[in-house]
Amino acid sequence: METPFFPDASRHHALETLRHLCGFGDLALLLTGDVGAGKSRLLAELVRSESSRLDFHRVPAAALTSTQALSRALLGIAHKGLNPGEGARDAIYGFFRWSEIRARKGQRMVLLIDDADRAPTELLRLLFSAFEAADRSAAAVPVFSGSGRLIEMLGLSGDGAGVHQVHLRPLTKEEVAAYLEPRIHRAGGKPKELLSPGKLSQLHSLSQGSFSRLKRVTPAVWLDMASTGGGAKRTFSMPINLRWPALALVILAGSWWLVSQQYDDSVAREQSEPEPETVRKSITIGPDSPDIEPIETDVELSEPVVETKLPSVEESDQAVPEPEPEPEPEPEPEPEPEPEPEPEPEPEPEPEPEPEPEP
Repeated sequence: METPFFPDASRHHALETLRHLCGFGDLALLLTGDVGAGKSRLLAELVRSESSRLDFHRVPAAALTSTQALSRALLGIAHKGLNPGEGARDAIYGFFRWSEIRARKGQRMVLLIDDADRAPTELLRLLFSAFEAADRSAAAVPVFSGSGRLIEMLGLSGDGAGVHQVHLRPLTKEEVAAYLEPRIHRAGGKPKELLSPGKLSQLHSLSQGSFSRLKRVTPAVWLDMASTGGGAKRTFSMPINLRWPALALVILAGSWWLVSQQYDDSVAREQSEPEPETVRKSITIGPDSPDIEPIETDVELSEPVVETKLPSVEESDQAVPEPEPEPEPEPEPEPEPEPEPEPEPEPEPEPEPEPEPEP
């Protein structure tokens, strides 16, 4: 939608006026128009086409909150700080005097203040007064962009002395068609169908000639046409502001259904493949342990036994109780010593015979 630049509706004339006055004028510039009239887009095209000849600087919205913030922003552009004893107002006036020297070296500066109607009135008048106090033919040109309230905020008289106003008017019905047609060609659409008289009138009335509103309502109008393109007559008409939320709800419900189906499939697969339960037994080792009887199973296994994965060290330490230590075998009794044989009694000496008596 942003490209290419739309030259009709006096946009090309406004661009050429800004290009000339930024380079050679001695007036402050006001770019006015309703919200969504294309002011920011026109400034972007000005920077793109003239950045080689002019030195553009955008003043951020944060710098338009106080005099000190504005002076810091301008001194940052000049790459200098406050002089001793110099106030914020003096620094702003000094910036425009410094910009004169920059222009004499061959490149003029341009200050772009977008959405200037949101800034405090005293800051806008301070900027305008500092520009008028300098050499306006060489000083940095302030370009104020905003609504028509800018003329009143700057305190300008009826003749508008010292400023030049460029106003952007809303688009007509023919200009809406001229704006959308090249974009439809780039997207590969059919302009005759998308820009029929009925749809074109609806686009113009809903957008009120504003670029920003046209970008918002165009998809809704075209989607409404696509939903009624069939031969059947529609009996119910949904309001345009409810069509997008309804489409978002349909997409959300579809994604939820898809995720729930995937979850149900994964749960079904896990339930169809149960893991075999591991049976653990505690065995007591020792001489008094009873004989282990085999476990009788009532149901014969129809499938081969699946080897269970050995538990990790931590699991085995927690699940399996430590075996009781084996009892030490009792020592065998030492054999009793055999009794020593008793000594045999010595034989008694035979008595000597007595001598026979002599006759």
